[in-house]
Amino acid sequence: MTTTTAGADGPAHHASGFRFIVAAFCFLLVLVNYLDRVVISFAIKPIESDLNIQDGAFGLLMSAFAIGTVATNGLSGYLLDRYGVKTVWSIALFVWSIFMVLQGFVQVFWVFLILRVLMGMGEGANFPAMNRALVDWVRPTELGRVTAFALLGVPLALLLGGVTLAPLILTWGWRTSFICLGILGGALGLIFLLFYKQPPQEKSADSAIIQNSTKLPLRSLFLNPMLLATAWSFFAFGWVLFFGLTWLPGYLEQTFGMKLKSVGYFSTLPWAVSLLLMPITGWLSDWIMNRTGCTRAARVHLIWVCQLLAVIFFIPVMFVTTPTWAVVFISLAIGFSMAPNSPYYSICADLFPNQTGIATGYIVTFFSVSGIVCPAVTGWLAQGQGGFTMAFTTLCLVVGSAVVGMVVFAKTRFMPAQTGTQGN
Repeated sequence: MTTTTAGADGPAHHASGFRFIVAAFCFLLVLVNYLDRVVISFAIKPIESDLNIQDGAFGLLMSAFAIGTVATNGLSGYLLDRYGVKTVWSIALFVWSIFMVLQGFVQVFWVFLILRVLMGMGEGANFPAMNRALVDWVRPTELGRVTAFALLGVPLALLLGGVTLAPLILTWGWRTSFICLGILGGALGLIFLLFYKQPPQEKSADSAIIQNSTKLPLRSLFLNPMLLATAWSFFAFGWVLFFGLTWLPGYLEQTFGMKLKSVGYFSTLPWAVSLLLMPITGWLSDWIMNRTGCTRAARVHLIWVCQLLAVIFFIPVMFVTTPTWAVVFISLAIGFSMAPNSPYYSICADLFPNQTGIATGYIVTFFSVSGIVCPAVTGWLAQGQGGFTMAFTTLCLVVGSAVVGMVVFAKTRFMPAQTGTQGN
Protein backbone atom coordinates (compact mmCIF):
# COMPACT_ATOMS: atom_id res chain seq x y z
CA MET A 1 0.00 0.00 0.00
CA THR A 2 1.48 3.35 -0.99
CA THR A 3 0.47 6.69 0.32
CA THR A 4 1.30 10.01 -1.28
CA THR A 5 1.31 13.03 0.94
CA ALA A 6 0.78 16.57 -0.08
CA GLY A 7 3.91 17.23 -2.02
CA ALA A 8 7.45 16.36 -1.14
CA ASP A 9 7.70 19.03 1.50
CA GLY A 10 4.11 20.23 1.71
CA PRO A 11 3.05 23.91 1.84
CA ALA A 12 5.71 26.61 2.21
CA HIS A 13 5.09 27.14 5.93
CA HIS A 14 6.28 23.56 6.54
CA ALA A 15 9.78 24.86 5.79
CA SER A 16 9.41 27.68 8.32
CA GLY A 17 11.64 27.68 11.37
CA PHE A 18 8.50 28.06 13.48
CA ARG A 19 7.94 24.31 13.13
CA PHE A 20 10.86 23.80 15.52
CA ILE A 21 9.17 26.05 18.07
CA VAL A 22 5.96 24.04 17.62
CA ALA A 23 7.89 20.80 18.19
CA ALA A 24 9.47 22.28 21.34
CA PHE A 25 6.04 23.38 22.61
CA CYS A 26 4.69 19.87 22.04
CA PHE A 27 7.64 18.29 23.83
CA LEU A 28 7.31 20.54 26.90
CA LEU A 29 3.54 20.16 27.13
CA VAL A 30 3.75 16.37 26.81
CA LEU A 31 6.45 16.39 29.51
CA VAL A 32 4.35 18.37 31.98
CA ASN A 33 1.24 16.38 31.06
CA TYR A 34 2.95 13.16 32.11
CA LEU A 35 4.56 14.62 35.20
CA ASP A 36 0.99 15.46 36.24
CA ARG A 37 0.02 11.84 35.65
CA VAL A 38 3.01 10.13 37.28
CA VAL A 39 3.14 12.13 40.51
CA ILE A 40 0.16 10.28 42.00
CA SER A 41 1.83 6.87 41.59
CA PHE A 42 4.65 7.99 43.92
CA ALA A 43 2.21 9.43 46.46
CA ILE A 44 0.06 6.37 47.14
CA LYS A 45 0.83 5.99 50.84
CA PRO A 46 0.70 9.70 51.82
CA ILE A 47 -2.57 10.23 49.94
CA GLU A 48 -4.15 7.16 51.49
CA SER A 49 -3.04 8.33 54.93
CA ASP A 50 -4.25 11.93 54.49
CA LEU A 51 -7.63 10.96 53.06
CA ASN A 52 -8.05 7.82 55.21
CA ILE A 53 -8.60 5.51 52.24
CA GLN A 54 -7.29 2.09 51.17
CA ASP A 55 -5.94 0.57 47.93
CA GLY A 56 -9.40 0.00 46.46
CA ALA A 57 -10.38 3.65 46.78
CA PHE A 58 -6.99 4.73 45.48
CA GLY A 59 -7.53 2.55 42.42
CA LEU A 60 -10.69 4.56 41.75
CA LEU A 61 -8.59 7.73 41.71
CA MET A 62 -6.38 6.17 39.05
CA SER A 63 -9.36 5.15 36.92
CA ALA A 64 -11.18 8.46 37.44
CA PHE A 65 -8.48 10.34 35.57
CA ALA A 66 -8.68 7.95 32.61
CA ILE A 67 -12.48 8.28 32.56
CA GLY A 68 -12.02 12.02 32.14
CA THR A 69 -9.62 11.60 29.23
CA VAL A 70 -11.92 9.10 27.48
CA ALA A 71 -14.76 11.60 27.75
CA THR A 72 -12.89 14.23 25.73
CA ASN A 73 -10.44 12.41 23.42
CA GLY A 74 -12.84 12.08 20.50
CA LEU A 75 -14.59 15.42 21.04
CA SER A 76 -11.29 17.29 21.25
CA GLY A 77 -10.19 15.77 17.95
CA TYR A 78 -13.32 17.09 16.23
CA LEU A 79 -12.90 20.53 17.84
CA LEU A 80 -9.24 20.71 16.85
CA ASP A 81 -10.02 20.03 13.20
CA ARG A 82 -12.83 22.60 13.28
CA TYR A 83 -11.47 25.45 15.45
CA GLY A 84 -7.71 24.96 15.39
CA VAL A 85 -5.01 24.04 17.86
CA LYS A 86 -4.48 27.41 19.53
CA THR A 87 -8.03 27.82 20.85
CA VAL A 88 -8.72 24.23 21.86
CA TRP A 89 -5.35 23.36 23.35
CA SER A 90 -5.10 26.62 25.31
CA ILE A 91 -8.47 25.99 26.98
CA ALA A 92 -7.47 22.40 27.76
CA LEU A 93 -4.14 23.50 29.23
CA PHE A 94 -5.77 25.90 31.67
CA VAL A 95 -8.46 23.37 32.62
CA TRP A 96 -5.99 20.64 33.55
CA SER A 97 -3.68 23.10 35.38
CA ILE A 98 -6.47 24.57 37.49
CA PHE A 99 -7.74 21.17 38.60
CA MET A 100 -4.19 19.98 39.26
CA VAL A 101 -3.66 22.87 41.68
CA LEU A 102 -7.01 22.29 43.37
CA GLN A 103 -6.06 18.67 44.10
CA GLY A 104 -3.31 19.98 46.36
CA PHE A 105 -5.94 21.49 48.69
CA VAL A 106 -8.49 18.67 48.73
CA GLN A 107 -9.50 17.14 52.08
CA VAL A 108 -12.37 14.84 51.06
CA PHE A 109 -12.02 11.71 48.95
CA TRP A 110 -15.07 12.17 46.72
CA VAL A 111 -13.98 15.74 45.92
CA PHE A 112 -10.57 14.39 44.94
CA LEU A 113 -12.33 11.84 42.72
CA ILE A 114 -14.29 14.56 40.90
CA LEU A 115 -11.18 16.70 40.45
CA ARG A 116 -9.34 13.74 38.90
CA VAL A 117 -12.13 13.30 36.34
CA LEU A 118 -12.15 17.02 35.50
CA MET A 119 -8.37 17.12 35.20
CA GLY A 120 -8.50 14.10 32.89
CA MET A 121 -11.02 15.92 30.69
CA GLY A 122 -8.51 18.75 30.28
CA GLU A 123 -5.65 16.40 29.49
CA GLY A 124 -7.76 14.43 27.02
CA ALA A 125 -7.02 17.03 24.33
CA ASN A 126 -3.26 16.81 24.72
CA PHE A 127 -2.24 14.14 22.20
CA PRO A 128 -4.83 14.91 19.49
CA ALA A 129 -3.70 18.57 19.78
CA MET A 130 -0.04 17.60 19.57
CA ASN A 131 -0.57 15.56 16.41
CA ARG A 132 -2.78 18.20 14.79
CA ALA A 133 -0.16 20.89 15.52
CA LEU A 134 2.67 18.81 14.09
CA VAL A 135 0.71 17.89 10.96
CA ASP A 136 -0.10 21.60 10.49
CA TRP A 137 3.51 22.74 10.73
CA VAL A 138 5.96 19.90 10.05
CA ARG A 139 7.05 18.59 6.67
CA PRO A 140 5.51 15.20 5.85
CA THR A 141 9.00 13.85 5.12
CA GLU A 142 10.14 14.52 8.71
CA LEU A 143 6.88 14.01 10.59
CA GLY A 144 7.80 10.65 12.14
CA ARG A 145 11.04 11.76 13.77
CA VAL A 146 9.66 15.15 14.89
CA THR A 147 6.68 13.38 16.47
CA ALA A 148 9.10 10.99 18.17
CA PHE A 149 10.97 14.00 19.58
CA ALA A 150 7.77 15.54 20.94
CA LEU A 151 6.73 12.22 22.47
CA LEU A 152 10.05 11.90 24.31
CA GLY A 153 8.30 14.00 26.94
CA VAL A 154 6.46 10.82 28.03
CA PRO A 155 9.44 8.62 29.01
CA LEU A 156 11.42 11.66 30.18
CA ALA A 157 8.61 12.58 32.59
CA LEU A 158 8.54 9.02 33.89
CA LEU A 159 12.32 9.00 34.22
CA LEU A 160 12.39 12.36 36.01
CA GLY A 161 9.42 11.28 38.11
CA GLY A 162 11.38 8.49 39.73
CA VAL A 163 14.40 10.73 40.38
CA THR A 164 12.68 13.97 41.43
CA LEU A 165 9.08 13.39 42.48
CA ALA A 166 9.72 10.69 45.07
CA PRO A 167 12.27 12.87 46.94
CA LEU A 168 10.03 15.94 46.50
CA ILE A 169 7.05 14.13 48.01
CA LEU A 170 9.17 12.84 50.88
CA THR A 171 10.57 16.34 51.57
CA TRP A 172 7.70 18.75 50.84
CA GLY A 173 4.65 16.51 50.74
CA TRP A 174 2.37 15.41 47.94
CA ARG A 175 0.17 18.51 48.11
CA THR A 176 3.03 20.87 47.30
CA SER A 177 4.06 18.62 44.41
CA PHE A 178 0.56 18.82 42.90
CA ILE A 179 0.37 22.60 43.30
CA CYS A 180 3.81 23.19 41.77
CA LEU A 181 3.05 21.04 38.73
CA GLY A 182 -0.31 22.78 38.24
CA ILE A 183 1.35 26.20 38.31
CA LEU A 184 3.99 25.02 35.83
CA GLY A 185 1.27 23.77 33.47
CA GLY A 186 -0.60 27.08 33.72
CA ALA A 187 2.56 29.05 32.96
CA LEU A 188 3.25 26.95 29.86
CA GLY A 189 -0.38 27.37 28.82
CA LEU A 190 -0.04 31.16 28.98
CA ILE A 191 3.17 31.09 26.94
CA PHE A 192 1.50 28.81 24.40
CA LEU A 193 -1.51 31.14 24.10
CA LEU A 194 0.73 34.16 23.54
CA PHE A 195 3.16 32.70 21.04
CA TYR A 196 1.49 29.85 19.14
CA LYS A 197 -0.01 30.76 15.77
CA GLN A 198 -2.24 28.90 13.38
CA PRO A 199 -0.64 27.91 10.04
CA PRO A 200 -1.42 30.21 7.11
CA GLN A 201 -4.07 29.10 4.62
CA GLU A 202 -1.77 28.69 1.64
CA LYS A 203 -3.06 28.23 -1.91
CA SER A 204 -0.54 25.80 -3.36
CA ALA A 205 -1.93 23.11 -5.64
CA ASP A 206 -1.11 20.32 -3.22
CA SER A 207 -2.58 22.03 -0.18
CA ALA A 208 -5.69 22.93 -2.17
CA ILE A 209 -6.25 19.25 -2.95
CA ILE A 210 -6.24 18.44 0.75
CA GLN A 211 -8.35 21.44 1.77
CA ASN A 212 -11.01 20.88 -0.87
CA SER A 213 -11.27 17.10 -0.66
CA THR A 214 -14.40 15.55 0.74
CA LYS A 215 -14.06 14.45 4.35
CA LEU A 216 -15.04 10.91 5.17
CA PRO A 217 -18.18 10.26 7.22
CA LEU A 218 -17.19 9.38 10.77
CA ARG A 219 -18.52 5.83 10.43
CA SER A 220 -16.27 5.16 7.42
CA LEU A 221 -13.31 6.69 9.20
CA PHE A 222 -13.83 4.72 12.42
CA LEU A 223 -14.34 1.41 10.54
CA ASN A 224 -11.27 1.80 8.33
CA PRO A 225 -9.53 -1.55 8.99
CA MET A 226 -6.03 -0.10 9.27
CA LEU A 227 -7.15 2.63 11.68
CA LEU A 228 -9.20 0.14 13.71
CA ALA A 229 -6.24 -2.27 13.98
CA THR A 230 -4.03 0.66 14.92
CA ALA A 231 -6.49 1.71 17.62
CA TRP A 232 -6.46 -1.77 19.18
CA SER A 233 -2.68 -1.86 18.98
CA PHE A 234 -2.60 1.53 20.71
CA PHE A 235 -4.82 0.05 23.43
CA ALA A 236 -2.14 -2.62 23.98
CA PHE A 237 0.56 0.06 23.91
CA GLY A 238 -1.40 1.89 26.60
CA TRP A 239 -1.73 -1.30 28.66
CA VAL A 240 2.06 -1.55 28.88
CA LEU A 241 2.50 2.17 29.54
CA PHE A 242 -0.15 2.30 32.26
CA PHE A 243 1.29 -0.82 33.88
CA GLY A 244 4.64 0.93 34.09
CA LEU A 245 3.03 4.16 35.21
CA THR A 246 0.74 2.79 37.90
CA TRP A 247 1.99 -0.64 38.98
CA LEU A 248 5.75 -0.88 38.31
CA PRO A 249 6.66 0.81 41.63
CA GLY A 250 4.13 -1.39 43.47
CA TYR A 251 5.41 -4.54 41.72
CA LEU A 252 8.99 -3.83 42.84
CA GLU A 253 7.87 -2.99 46.39
CA GLN A 254 5.56 -5.96 46.85
CA THR A 255 7.54 -8.64 45.01
CA PHE A 256 11.05 -7.78 46.17
CA GLY A 257 10.43 -5.68 49.30
CA MET A 258 12.18 -2.60 47.89
CA LYS A 259 11.98 0.80 49.60
CA LEU A 260 10.43 3.85 47.91
CA LYS A 261 13.74 5.60 47.23
CA SER A 262 15.22 2.49 45.60
CA VAL A 263 12.02 1.92 43.65
CA GLY A 264 12.25 5.48 42.34
CA TYR A 265 15.69 4.86 40.84
CA PHE A 266 15.00 1.33 39.53
CA SER A 267 11.75 2.45 37.92
CA THR A 268 13.59 5.01 35.77
CA LEU A 269 15.45 2.40 33.72
CA PRO A 270 12.56 1.40 31.38
CA TRP A 271 12.05 5.04 30.48
CA ALA A 272 15.76 5.54 29.84
CA VAL A 273 15.63 2.67 27.32
CA SER A 274 12.52 4.26 25.78
CA LEU A 275 14.35 7.58 25.41
CA LEU A 276 16.99 5.77 23.37
CA LEU A 277 14.70 3.68 21.16
CA MET A 278 11.90 6.15 20.37
CA PRO A 279 13.92 8.63 18.25
CA ILE A 280 15.66 5.75 16.44
CA THR A 281 12.28 4.26 15.51
CA GLY A 282 10.89 7.65 14.47
CA TRP A 283 13.87 8.26 12.18
CA LEU A 284 13.65 4.74 10.75
CA SER A 285 9.92 5.15 10.08
CA ASP A 286 10.53 8.35 8.09
CA TRP A 287 13.43 6.77 6.20
CA ILE A 288 11.29 3.82 5.12
CA MET A 289 8.35 6.07 4.25
CA ASN A 290 10.48 8.39 2.12
CA ARG A 291 11.98 5.43 0.24
CA THR A 292 8.82 3.36 -0.25
CA GLY A 293 5.82 5.67 0.22
CA CYS A 294 4.21 2.70 1.97
CA THR A 295 2.39 3.22 5.27
CA ARG A 296 2.37 -0.52 6.01
CA ALA A 297 6.13 -0.84 5.56
CA ALA A 298 7.04 2.40 7.35
CA ARG A 299 4.56 2.38 10.22
CA VAL A 300 2.70 -0.94 10.62
CA HIS A 301 5.66 -3.30 10.41
CA LEU A 302 7.67 -1.27 12.91
CA ILE A 303 4.78 -1.34 15.38
CA TRP A 304 4.12 -5.08 15.35
CA VAL A 305 7.80 -6.06 15.36
CA CYS A 306 8.47 -3.86 18.40
CA GLN A 307 5.40 -5.18 20.19
CA LEU A 308 6.44 -8.77 19.51
CA LEU A 309 9.87 -8.03 21.01
CA ALA A 310 8.12 -6.54 24.04
CA VAL A 311 6.18 -9.78 24.59
CA ILE A 312 9.38 -11.81 24.25
CA PHE A 313 11.05 -9.77 26.98
CA PHE A 314 8.01 -9.71 29.28
CA ILE A 315 7.79 -13.52 29.43
CA PRO A 316 11.01 -14.06 31.49
CA VAL A 317 9.80 -11.52 34.09
CA MET A 318 7.34 -14.14 35.34
CA PHE A 319 10.19 -16.50 36.22
CA VAL A 320 13.00 -14.31 37.61
CA THR A 321 13.75 -14.28 41.33
CA THR A 322 15.94 -11.17 41.67
CA PRO A 323 15.00 -7.49 41.22
CA THR A 324 18.02 -6.88 38.98
CA TRP A 325 16.92 -9.34 36.28
CA ALA A 326 13.29 -8.27 36.65
CA VAL A 327 14.24 -4.65 35.97
CA VAL A 328 16.49 -5.64 33.02
CA PHE A 329 13.74 -7.60 31.25
CA ILE A 330 11.00 -5.06 32.10
CA SER A 331 13.21 -2.22 30.85
CA LEU A 332 13.78 -3.92 27.50
CA ALA A 333 10.10 -4.89 27.20
CA ILE A 334 8.76 -1.42 27.99
CA GLY A 335 11.46 0.16 25.84
CA PHE A 336 10.47 -1.84 22.75
CA SER A 337 6.78 -1.28 23.48
CA MET A 338 7.36 2.50 23.66
CA ALA A 339 9.70 2.60 20.65
CA PRO A 340 7.00 2.85 17.90
CA ASN A 341 5.01 5.59 19.65
CA SER A 342 5.36 8.10 16.81
CA PRO A 343 4.28 5.69 14.00
CA TYR A 344 0.83 5.44 15.63
CA TYR A 345 0.35 9.17 15.17
CA SER A 346 1.94 9.13 11.71
CA ILE A 347 -0.63 6.55 10.56
CA CYS A 348 -3.40 9.03 11.40
CA ALA A 349 -1.64 11.73 9.38
CA ASP A 350 -0.94 9.37 6.46
CA LEU A 351 -4.52 8.14 6.18
CA PHE A 352 -6.47 11.28 7.09
CA PRO A 353 -4.42 14.48 6.56
CA ASN A 354 -7.46 16.77 6.85
CA GLN A 355 -9.10 14.75 9.65
CA THR A 356 -5.97 14.10 11.69
CA GLY A 357 -7.50 15.47 14.90
CA ILE A 358 -10.50 13.14 14.75
CA ALA A 359 -8.42 10.10 13.76
CA THR A 360 -5.93 10.78 16.54
CA GLY A 361 -8.71 11.33 19.05
CA TYR A 362 -10.15 7.96 18.00
CA ILE A 363 -7.00 5.92 18.62
CA VAL A 364 -6.17 7.89 21.78
CA THR A 365 -9.63 6.98 23.11
CA PHE A 366 -8.61 3.31 22.93
CA PHE A 367 -5.38 4.25 24.68
CA SER A 368 -7.29 6.04 27.44
CA VAL A 369 -9.66 3.10 27.91
CA SER A 370 -6.61 0.96 28.63
CA GLY A 371 -5.82 3.46 31.38
CA ILE A 372 -9.13 2.54 33.00
CA VAL A 373 -8.95 -1.21 32.47
CA CYS A 374 -5.25 -1.99 33.00
CA PRO A 375 -4.76 -0.58 36.55
CA ALA A 376 -7.95 -2.26 37.81
CA VAL A 377 -7.35 -5.64 36.15
CA THR A 378 -3.67 -5.66 37.13
CA GLY A 379 -4.50 -4.89 40.75
CA TRP A 380 -7.19 -7.57 40.85
CA LEU A 381 -4.87 -10.19 39.35
CA ALA A 382 -1.88 -9.18 41.49
CA GLN A 383 -3.75 -9.69 44.74
CA GLY A 384 -4.57 -13.29 43.78
CA GLN A 385 -2.58 -16.39 44.65
CA GLY A 386 -0.21 -16.07 41.70
CA GLY A 387 0.76 -12.48 42.49
CA PHE A 388 1.96 -10.54 39.47
CA THR A 389 2.45 -13.65 37.32
CA MET A 390 -1.15 -13.58 36.10
CA ALA A 391 -0.90 -9.82 35.56
CA PHE A 392 2.11 -10.27 33.27
CA THR A 393 0.40 -13.18 31.49
CA THR A 394 -2.61 -10.99 30.73
CA LEU A 395 -0.35 -8.18 29.54
CA CYS A 396 1.40 -10.55 27.11
CA LEU A 397 -1.95 -11.81 25.78
CA VAL A 398 -3.20 -8.26 25.16
CA VAL A 399 -0.02 -7.16 23.39
CA GLY A 400 0.15 -10.44 21.46
CA SER A 401 -3.39 -9.90 20.16
CA ALA A 402 -2.32 -6.45 18.94
CA VAL A 403 0.57 -8.01 17.01
CA VAL A 404 -1.87 -10.36 15.27
CA GLY A 405 -4.26 -7.49 14.56
CA MET A 406 -1.60 -5.35 12.88
CA VAL A 407 -0.25 -8.23 10.79
CA VAL A 408 -3.65 -9.51 9.65
CA PHE A 409 -5.88 -6.44 9.40
CA ALA A 410 -3.66 -3.37 8.91
CA LYS A 411 -3.20 -3.97 5.20
CA THR A 412 -6.51 -2.93 3.68
CA ARG A 413 -6.65 -1.73 0.11
CA PHE A 414 -9.37 0.74 1.06
CA MET A 415 -8.02 4.18 1.88
CA PRO A 416 -9.52 7.70 1.97
CA ALA A 417 -9.58 9.37 -1.43
CA GLN A 418 -7.90 12.54 -0.15
CA THR A 419 -4.57 10.77 0.54
CA GLY A 420 -4.11 9.82 -3.09
CA THR A 421 -3.47 6.20 -2.14
CA GLN A 422 -2.61 3.50 -4.59
CA GLY A 423 -3.31 -0.20 -4.15
CA ASN A 424 -1.01 -2.70 -2.42
